[in-house]
Amino acid sequence: MNKPFFSIIVPCYNQADYLDECLESIISQTFTSWECIIVNDGSPDDSEGKAKKWTEKDSRIQYLSIKNGGVANARNVGIDSTTADWILPLDADDKIGSEYLERAKKSIDE
Repeated sequence: MNKPFFSIIVPCYNQADYLDECLESIISQTFTSWECIIVNDGSPDDSEGKAKKWTEKDSRIQYLSIKNGGVANARNVGIDSTTADWILPLDADDKIGSEYLERAKKSIDE
């Protein structure tokens, strides 16, 4: 796999109810050079099951599971595991518009 331009880091703790919408907004991006790293911060809900289904749908989505240490720690674990030059932290209960990465790339290039 080529090095992605963006790495979208999605820390997740008890966000199973929102994770599908978040990940759907990522895979619908018009700019496709990205990876998504979901970091499950010890969630007792079904976050793991939902996340693993997405890793099967799209090879750009990765899943990590860690002991609960807080959202900042989970985000940092995700950042430490990427080789992308640009990082987009995105909480699991948020979503982005389909042209978000394309517009960000254009701004970076300018």
